[in-house]
Amino acid sequence: MRAKISILILFLVEAITIFAQDPNQIIQKAYENSEGASQYAEMTMQIVRPRWQREVSFKFCSLGKDYSMVLISNPAKEKGQTYLMVEDEMWMWNPAISRIVKLGPSMMSQGWMNSDYSNDELLNGGSIITDYDKKILGSETISGKDCWKIELIPKLSTTIIWGKQIVWVSKDKYLILKTEYYDEDDFLVKTHIASDIKIFDGREIPTKFEIISEDNPDNKTVIMMNVIKFDIDVDPSFFTQQNMRKGMSLQFPQ
Repeated sequence: MRAKISILILFLVEAITIFAQDPNQIIQKAYENSEGASQYAEMTMQIVRPRWQREVSFKFCSLGKDYSMVLISNPAKEKGQTYLMVEDEMWMWNPAISRIVKLGPSMMSQGWMNSDYSNDELLNGGSIITDYDKKILGSETISGKDCWKIELIPKLSTTIIWGKQIVWVSKDKYLILKTEYYDEDDFLVKTHIASDIKIFDGREIPTKFEIISEDNPDNKTVIMMNVIKFDIDVDPSFFTQQNMRKGMSLQFPQ
């Protein structure tokens, strides 16, 4: 009888703890921890398919959740391509044809550089703060860390391509360690896993990010963080189409 009472008490304590947490604040802290007020990063992306692999290197700069710029530095074929996001609008500069292309809603779900990351996920990560209703489902252990398991449902006013996301956020450092993406029929489409936690610029963050397709588990995309600097001195005036056109001569603030 005492054992049953103890189990019941533990269950109630866990339920009260979960209920007391605000999932919006958890996601906000997780985003701020990984992004900072602003950031500059250099990354390498490996796209893996059963019959081929390719590697893409790029530079990334962001200010809050409304401004971001990505410059491809390798391979030679795509070198100088630039992607810009300002609030809800996104563009791509292609130096091969000297043209800026606006990325419409239909293009946001397409794989960025033919990877398993969509254009929207790469450029508009801040949407998880404002565009979803959130609910804590419970707690689970991911990679040895106790995590909140949080469900994100797109708000009706948004154009989010996912039916829902389920996110695991560590309770100690507010790190997003795993994300599952579901379609509108509630089928799992892909899983995003963060690992290799290291200290960069004074912050403990994951430095390896892997997306695995549910339908094609041999397909995956891996991003490695090579350099990252937080809270850099950058102004909204940096994120312009004029700067996009500079290509490889573009100097990122650091």
